[in-house]
Amino acid sequence: MSAQSVNLNVQREGTPMSTLTLMTRLREATRESHDQLETLPYFQALERGELPIESYVGQLRAMAVLHGVLEHELPKAGDERMNAVWRENLRRFPQIQTDLGFFASKAVLDIATAHEAACALADPILQRSVEQPVSLLGYLYVLEGSIGGAQVLAPRFRQVFGLDERHGLAYLSWEPTVAQERWRAFGERMNAAPVDAAESADIIAAAEEAFAGIQGLFAALYPFETAQLTRKATSLNPEAGAHPVPEDPGEIDAAIRAGERCWQEYPYFAWRYGERGWRYTQSDGAWLITLTTQDQAVMDAQVAWLSGVLGARGMPSRLLQRHLELLYEELIGRMPESGERRYGRLLAAADRLAEQRRAVIADADLDMISRQFDQAAGPDWRARLPCMGALLVCAVADQAHGIKQAVASFQSWLVDPQRFPPHWIAAVHEALREAEARRRA
Repeated sequence: MSAQSVNLNVQREGTPMSTLTLMTRLREATRESHDQLETLPYFQALERGELPIESYVGQLRAMAVLHGVLEHELPKAGDERMNAVWRENLRRFPQIQTDLGFFASKAVLDIATAHEAACALADPILQRSVEQPVSLLGYLYVLEGSIGGAQVLAPRFRQVFGLDERHGLAYLSWEPTVAQERWRAFGERMNAAPVDAAESADIIAAAEEAFAGIQGLFAALYPFETAQLTRKATSLNPEAGAHPVPEDPGEIDAAIRAGERCWQEYPYFAWRYGERGWRYTQSDGAWLITLTTQDQAVMDAQVAWLSGVLGARGMPSRLLQRHLELLYEELIGRMPESGERRYGRLLAAADRLAEQRRAVIADADLDMISRQFDQAAGPDWRARLPCMGALLVCAVADQAHGIKQAVASFQSWLVDPQRFPPHWIAAVHEALREAEARRRA
């Protein structure tokens, strides 16, 4: 929703469109969409106090998708027009994560059609990021404008669900003076951004596109049929997409605990991938558990696919191997009655990854190179980032197995002189040379 109530720009009758500020043009172009949004059944049900909790949590999960993707794409585009507007304090994804954390233990199901609408919100953002990056300012305009609407809606959500800014309502809670100053400063930067007429038109088109997608989302959030309720990966990671996760809370707990243990063993995860990586660890682990209901061949094929995706992004297959092993341990520890027949497929898939690596580089060579790397890295860095020598060897094996960027995607981060000292970087290069030399033909 657009915060037109706090927008101080006013169009004068008869003013040529070309002389209007960008913010005024955006407001006028999206006025009708804004008004239509407010008439949807979702907001009428909220006003009556009849909105189901699934609708509200579904809104949070959907907006997490929208904010998560947009706030990831905006800063990395490197566009001077966007840099003139974007500020790190515009991020609202952390507020949504706080709210979703509050609801994490409450097992609120997803609305299937709303989940699909939420996932669809990300596609045009990603496309525009490649083809028309400056147009993403239109999406940012809509999301920033929604703060004005949040000030109106927050008291109703507080009353209907008993929430507050520390318990499920952080995203919508704003002090009026803070919101007004934020909007004023944002508007000034937007109006001063060096965009030409064609780019302004693209920004306006993107804002209208954003409103259309959000309208479709809220129409799906309420009303809905009970049969549409399901559990998707968005309950763990709003950016994960449409893949399934277990219905059993015990299996969800096992996925989370296995992820925690894997991150404890490999601090590299937190160093390189941060909070976003942790969310994907949870949703990937939960998805892997759903594969245990399939034949071993299906499990192996899906694990091979995931290994390729992760390997190309700087995560050697040894990390996935260990994750699978920990998933098995956590599941068997919680639900031994399910036994080897089902959860043993995770362990078998892990063994297959290990066998693929051994086909390229022997265990003895891996151990030797790992020890040499640890010695060269020194005790301080070895304690900060353990097991990195073995991961370097595994990256070489992964590349030999067909993951084309396995070494480059991993090495590039490890040899950054802004992050690591010269002796560490030298140790990385030496470990990779030694691993290549010991590859089996």
